[in-house]
Amino acid sequence: MAILKSKPGVDRKQLLRYAWMVLGILALAPPFGFLAQAFGSSTICGNLCIRMAIGSSFVRELFSRTWGVILLFLWLGTTLFFGRWFCSHFCPVGALTEFGSKLLPPRLKIDYARAVNTPLFRYGFLGAYLILPMVGFANICCSYCNFSTVPEFFGAFFKPEMWLMVFTGYRMVSVLLFVFVLGIIATDGRGHCHLLCPVGAVDSIFNILGARLPFTFRERIDLSKCGGCGICEKECPAAAITVDKQAAEIARIDYRRCYQCRICEGKCARKAISIRRL
Repeated sequence: MAILKSKPGVDRKQLLRYAWMVLGILALAPPFGFLAQAFGSSTICGNLCIRMAIGSSFVRELFSRTWGVILLFLWLGTTLFFGRWFCSHFCPVGALTEFGSKLLPPRLKIDYARAVNTPLFRYGFLGAYLILPMVGFANICCSYCNFSTVPEFFGAFFKPEMWLMVFTGYRMVSVLLFVFVLGIIATDGRGHCHLLCPVGAVDSIFNILGARLPFTFRERIDLSKCGGCGICEKECPAAAITVDKQAAEIARIDYRRCYQCRICEGKCARKAISIRRL
């Protein structure tokens, strides 16, 4: 820890977050996936799939993929009371493309969070995800799934036998979409998280509900310390903060967008942003 403190400009909270992200990758993605393998899978897909439990197949999944349903409840329960720790710190899908995105210079990236109304798009996709299987498009869950495509793509660098699975048929479309177009090319590497992840969409709903309860913890702004400089608004990768010096609340967090990456905390010179209760 002394080393971390001695380096100027290093955000210790982000370093700890990156450490948790690496742990999530090792636990739930190839080639290690030690937690996934403990439950008979090689990745967060399979027996630990949490996407399949969202929607009309919940009862079936409760008995066929019980651990996936338990993980979903743990994921959403944590979000309700403590914020989006799983999405921002432990999900290997967003973590892999976020790390990959850091290899590209900013000028080559697309800021989807500001170019698109991400909440509208996200909830629209969630509606399609829930309705389409009822009218015969049940394979939308697995055929075009960021939870399986992203870990499999990066895992293929360590397991050559996975290359054929990743680069054949519809899976190639999923690779282009989730790994590159909405992944590495996105400003924060999480375009698919903001737009096309049903788990992220449901998680954000729980984030909104929890933020209204006085006993829950969230990223919050202490308005008595806020000077309205706008740095947090500029630096937020999810475009979740707005600053208006003419409003009663100078700065406000949109919990539909915020995934608790905590970047704003490190950027605020007045230390006005922190995780706390109302």
